Amino acid sequence: MTGRPARASSRDAILRVFAEHVAERGYADTSLGDIAAELGLSKGTIVHHFRSKEALLGELHEAYFARRFAEARFILAELDDPVSRLVAMIYALLAAHRDDRAASLACLRELIRYFEGELNDFVRKQRVDYTQIVVDILQDGAQRGVLHTGDPRMTAFHVFGMCNYAWTWYRPDGPQSVEEIAGRFARELLGGLTGPAEADSLGERIAEAIATVQRAPGRLPAGASLVVGTSGTR
Repeated sequence: MTGRPARASSRDAILRVFAEHVAERGYADTSLGDIAAELGLSKGTIVHHFRSKEALLGELHEAYFARRFAEARFILAELDDPVSRLVAMIYALLAAHRDDRAASLACLRELIRYFEGELNDFVRKQRVDYTQIVVDILQDGAQRGVLHTGDPRMTAFHVFGMCNYAWTWYRPDGPQSVEEIAGRFARELLGGLTGPAEADSLGERIAEAIATVQRAPGRLPAGASLVVGTSGTR
């Protein structure tokens, strides 16, 4: 990595570089001293802002999920159809592996290993609340008769199982774009959840859902965080 200028008061810069280091090296091998050196700060400045490496990890998770919740709220506000909402959530989850890559790697790969006590409870609540958004979409779709699932929560776990572990195989410069992967996932999942009428319009709904997520306020542009040395596709 090369050094980057940053204001001593820039919490965002500290969080960004911390996420990059955790994604690249792992939490155990991430050093506050290295982060300070890269930003041209003293280690004491980082400790002043965040108290400890564990606190940094907690704030990284909070900021990461704030972005995910903001996307989800925008999806719910812009789309009324449960099928389109579900596709949009699939795309948002996958796009984070490209557009918010360092934080996604740090949060999804590393985070849960290092939390104890109250902090772990906070992390768990954020994840439970986010999961509930997808459960509610599926329940709404079932009530409207457009999504056929006997267990919305189990189907939601299927969605997160597909998307959250994309960090293990997805590479930003691989042969398929996030948009193509999201479309494939959506078609395969919805093939078992929708009837013929919904299937006929699925292509249009996928395109609409992707375009909606891409308009979400404050969303990182495509490829904005491609700073981690994990390129290529397996």
